[in-house]
Amino acid sequence: MAGIERINAYTPAEFSAAFGKVYEHSPWIAERAFAQRPFASDTALLLALWGVVQSASTREQLALLNAHPELAGKEAQTGTLTDASTHEQSVAGLGALDASQREQLSDLNRQYLERFGFPFIICARLNSRDAIFGSLRARLTNTRDQELQNALTQVGQIARLPDDLLPVARDLLC
Repeated sequence: MAGIERINAYTPAEFSAAFGKVYEHSPWIAERAFAQRPFASDTALLLALWGVVQSASTREQLALLNAHPELAGKEAQTGTLTDASTHEQSVAGLGALDASQREQLSDLNRQYLERFGFPFIICARLNSRDAIFGSLRARLTNTRDQELQNALTQVGQIARLPDDLLPVARDLLC
């Protein structure tokens, strides 16, 4: 049985186990997408997951955003990030900040959280450390509605990257 056919035959528990971590600490997204089976392709599956995010209530979207860790924040410093987030931040060079850069990023993160009510989110893997600092500064000038959409777009970008699929799910889609 081909990968997508096997996924379409998953039980709700199997589907949740395979795709529940695609969106950080938000298994409800996979649980809702399950109802949209059968999926015609891996792209249709990823679009179903993204569609759940887009059709979620504002409260649910904010919960999704607030499930994301602060860049180079407490979770990174204490080693409690998910493996995916650790990898994401490491690739962007955020694990190698000097004390001044860490303090500057912490201050920018605090300003952003206070202004918008959710953490700054960017697909770190697709950005350099300097680009992340610049984006954070620039996005602080946006409205809350603009930032809600920017943050959700970044979450979708992160989820579309192949490394964010659990290994078992990624193997089935190949």
